[in-house]
Amino acid sequence: MKTVQETLREMDKEELMRQFFYEHPSKLDNFDDDLTIAQAKERANKVIGKYIERLETMEVKPNDRQMIFYMYEYLGSYKLDQNRGLCTVADLQEKGVEAPNYGIEYTPQEEIMGYWVADTEMTQYYLNDLMVEIMWDASFFGVKQEKLPEAIKELEEANKEIDEGLEESFNSYEEFEDFLYGDEPRPPKLSKEDSAEKQKIIQAINHLHKKFNHHLQQKEIDQILKEFS
Repeated sequence: MKTVQETLREMDKEELMRQFFYEHPSKLDNFDDDLTIAQAKERANKVIGKYIERLETMEVKPNDRQMIFYMYEYLGSYKLDQNRGLCTVADLQEKGVEAPNYGIEYTPQEEIMGYWVADTEMTQYYLNDLMVEIMWDASFFGVKQEKLPEAIKELEEANKEIDEGLEESFNSYEEFEDFLYGDEPRPPKLSKEDSAEKQKIIQAINHLHKKFNHHLQQKEIDQILKEFS
């Protein structure tokens, strides 16, 4: 099983950059007014090229927590879509689909590059999609994460405010509706009987939807865990 860095080193960089800019096109507002579109594209390619080179060559941290990226399918509104999972192997073994899925925006790039990438057929098929998402999230606070220390400080302050009970709260659903709609007209309400029937149907649909998506995800988790059995 390879790390993110080892996987990145073996990938087609031109194809990876093409998909990166397809999913995250550069905004002209980010460039000087005197640059042509061609010059802006050239500069953007240079920045991302150096970013990939940085990720490929940096010294990674050991994957002591056994974090692993994997891809799995889920049923969206009308078709199968793909999701990225990031969990510890221990959580996958113990909790399966209920394992917490971690974000990486606040994680040092040296740590991310040491995480594993699953060898499953699904993950390898969507490898470019996975790597583009990793590259995007890992550069959320700059390609060198230059704004990460400040962001972590702001996050800690925000968490402190929540712990102190400064978050918005509502004493009733009516208060929440007042906050949500303000002076706007409220949506029409169903009768008590129709509302109960509607809720019953929604719960049944949600249960089947969740059950099917858990089945799809657990299939991929089972494939991963074969490596560790």
